[in-house]
Parts: sequence; structure tokens; C-alpha cells
Amino acid sequence: MSMQIMSAALMELGEEGIGSLKEDSELVRIMSVFYETERDAMLEEHPWNFALRRVELAEQVSGAAFGYARAFQLPSDALCVVDVEPEQNFELEGQSLLTDSPYVFLRYVRRIRHAKALPPTFRSALAARLAARVAKKITGSSAEKERMEVLYRERLRTAKSRDAQGGGRPAPQRPHAFISARES
Repeated sequence: MSMQIMSAALMELGEEGIGSLKEDSELVRIMSVFYETERDAMLEEHPWNFALRRVELAEQVSGAAFGYARAFQLPSDALCVVDVEPEQNFELEGQSLLTDSPYVFLRYVRRIRHAKALPPTFRSALAARLAARVAKKITGSSAEKERMEVLYRERLRTAKSRDAQGGGRPAPQRPHAFISARES
């Protein structure tokens, strides 16, 4: 958990920051309940360039019970599947990707546990999101909650814009499988 991000969220609400995550205070308990869930949800909701990872999946020995020829183990830090190669039918079940392909390359959004690995604009947006999530509980004010939600949307827009600028060159468009088959 990030003491800095939780402190920033509390300061947005006019509260004192957190001195230590080991503090025995109501504010630390409240922030600790929501921090990881809100961080992971924010990562999962958008294919952030900084959170993308590419891997070749390892086939599971047990395979798929039925419906597909093979089962592949998803990475333990996978929050959201973005792309699967080769292009074909697949299903996600628990921590497995089921398919008929003999191999799978995966692009996914990963969980990032260390706040220092998050870009500053993302951290700022996450602090606003946390503030919006706990505003009513801490301040008792619906107006303050609404103000934090507006602040979050503004910071999220900035974070997405900044993330899009750092993505490198766009990937070349691949011909669709149907077109490739017709050209052969």
C-alpha cells in the first residue's frame, strides 16, 4: 500500500496525511480498506501503456476438461487480457485461458503493487479516486464527494492523455484473417 497516495487523498479532503501505515487511526483503517481495490480497478479499466506486459503462456498439464484442446496458465499479476495471439476463439476461466491453439502469446494489464512504478499523473488520479470513494464516510458531505468525483474525472483525463503520449509508434494494422486467406 502507498502511504503517499493515501495521504494525498486525505489531504484533498482537508485531513492530515498519514505518518505511518501502522498508525492505529480510523483514517488509516478506512484508506487501507479501499486502496488496493481502487488501484486494481483503475488499472483494469484502461489499457495503460505502463501496465501492459507481453508473455508466452505456459500450457497446463491437466489441459481443458472439455470444449477446448488446451489450457494455459494466466500470469498471477494479470488484471485484464488485452490481446491474444494467434487470433482464435478462447475463453477465460479462473486463472486459465482455454483454446485449441498449441501456443498462446498474451498481452495483458498487470497489477502494479509499488506506487513508485506508477506514473505521477496516475498516482494523482488514484489519490482523487480514493478521496471520492471515502469522502462521504470521512467528511459526511455529499457535496465533497461530488467535488472529488469531478476532480477524479479531470485527473483521469490527464493521466490517460499523458499515457497515450508515451506509447511509442502505433502498431501496424494486421490484415484480418479472412483477407489473408483470400490473398493466399
